[in-house]
Amino acid sequence: MPRPKTYYICSECGYKSAKWMGRCLNCGAWNTFQELDEEAIEEKVDIKVTPSSITDIKAGACPRLSSGIGEFDRVLGGGVVPGSLILLGGAPGIGKSTLVLQMARHFSEKYGKVLYVSGEESASQLKMRAGRLGAINEDLYVLSETNFQQIYGVIQNEKYELIIIDSIQTIFDPRIESTPGSISQVKEVTNRLLIQAKKLEVPIVLIGHVTKEGHLAGPRVLEHLVDTVLQFEGDRNYIYRILRAVKNRFGSTNEIGVFEMMGSGMREVVNPSEIFLKGRAQGVSGSVIVPVVEGSRPLLVEVQALVTYSSFGTPQRLTTGVDRKRVSILLAVLEKKAGINFHNQDVNINITGGLKVEEPALDLGIITAILSSCKDQEVAPDLAVIGEVGLAGEIRAVSQIERRLSELKKMGFKEVVIPGGNISGLDFDPDINIVEVKNVNDLMKILFNRR
Repeated sequence: MPRPKTYYICSECGYKSAKWMGRCLNCGAWNTFQELDEEAIEEKVDIKVTPSSITDIKAGACPRLSSGIGEFDRVLGGGVVPGSLILLGGAPGIGKSTLVLQMARHFSEKYGKVLYVSGEESASQLKMRAGRLGAINEDLYVLSETNFQQIYGVIQNEKYELIIIDSIQTIFDPRIESTPGSISQVKEVTNRLLIQAKKLEVPIVLIGHVTKEGHLAGPRVLEHLVDTVLQFEGDRNYIYRILRAVKNRFGSTNEIGVFEMMGSGMREVVNPSEIFLKGRAQGVSGSVIVPVVEGSRPLLVEVQALVTYSSFGTPQRLTTGVDRKRVSILLAVLEKKAGINFHNQDVNINITGGLKVEEPALDLGIITAILSSCKDQEVAPDLAVIGEVGLAGEIRAVSQIERRLSELKKMGFKEVVIPGGNISGLDFDPDINIVEVKNVNDLMKILFNRR
């Protein structure tokens, strides 16, 4: 019998090495290698499976199950695929357990038995939470257990339509000599759950914690094993939550779901633009509306800027909801092309509602808000801006311009500033006054030379 092989694996990225290293060659993390034993494979294998020609395989539309939560189904690509393994990550207290418990309620009412395994709460605590959400149902089964051997036996002995594990970092296999949440534990437990999901054609939802950097805790190999990785985002000081798909084998990763945290659970937000614009201050400088697109959904977001004299030697660049490095680049463009100095100015940028936006079309909105704050002049409340800003100060065209304009029209906006490159591509009359800009200087003339 061949001897088992010993290797080392990085807990951050899953990189394998034959020897221990202080620093991972792949991700650069320090002191992340853990020792694992891998059973050697014998040369002679008793073959019990045969490959099939792809032409002989019957193809058909994959049936999907409704979660009962429209925004959740949107992010998944139309519903839950039977046999899929879904990983839901998010910060503590963001509402992960609440969301999946609402999903469990619908499954138990429509499809049959649901198993909710909790390694963090007792059965009585789960019942209290379920009662608050109106999820008390005789087909919703609760198991407070962390021993995977016991959980595995329960899954084998009964047919469930949905299985929820809360959370994967608390479950351990007693046959493996390591602590819960370690690489070997998480990898082995997830592997066995993946096999059961495919074998039984039952969707399994794993809840995972995130680190303070916002990444899923545990080994990166966990994200490779599952079919779908969902990220639940939001500032705990706000009531709104954003659900994103980081990985999705059965749909797009561009869609988002918007929720509002209520006492009775997560409520779907059907019209996010109206929510994000609620409470917008009137008659103030440093504020502008930008239509962004998340997947197939246009959203109107408010970009706020506050430019003040710096009391310190090094001016501050503080951002919320937008990349700070991108803001620094846009400030450099303004200094070079518009002749505005920010060497003694603090610049603060905020996307209201706790939303995080990475789309380049936000560039023109950031610059407009900064200019408005610098000059202390209000941007017209019924005016919006769209455009990507290049390093030469040019305003570049953006995608899906028709969807953005349609959303602006629906919300009552009268005027919009768009890149000149988008004018020729318009296929319809949006019934909005469209103003064309080609560079940053054009923008300044349009915004502040009207009086």
